[in-house]
Amino acid sequence: MDNCSLCADCPGERAKCVNPQLSRPTVEAMAVDVYTTVRQIGYPIQVLSDYAQAMNRYAMLLVQ
Repeated sequence: MDNCSLCADCPGERAKCVNPQLSRPTVEAMAVDVYTTVRQIGYPIQVLSDYAQAMNRYAMLLVQ
């Protein structure tokens, strides 16, 4: 499990999570190639070389 950004001090392990009912794994942790997926649907995405560059942010809704 990667940091889910729910808590300010995430332990980074599901076994040590203080909010396991609310936490969600990142899409990368579920083996989704984010760059390829975003490009295939026609949205812009690139690897940034500087923190001053504008960032494209995307979300994914997975339904079970």
